[in-house]
Amino acid sequence: MNIQIIQDKLKALQLLDSKIQKYTLLIDDKMIEQGALFFVPLGGKEIKIVIPAPSHQDFLQDESKVTYKNLLLRKEIIILK
Repeated sequence: MNIQIIQDKLKALQLLDSKIQKYTLLIDDKMIEQGALFFVPLGGKEIKIVIPAPSHQDFLQDESKVTYKNLLLRKEIIILK
């Protein structure tokens, strides 16, 4: 799924500028953060987007900017199927 389709669906649901509600940090067996996994609601289904470390720390630093729109603007995101 490409970023433009995701943006269009979030815009239709009026969630594009909303604060991200559901995410988790990805931590390995040595307790080192490897990134963050974000759950993006698209109507009846949900997609997952990863920001690898250390970029996730910069993104999560300012809570007011943790929105779906800002997430999709990041170059380093990985969209999971």
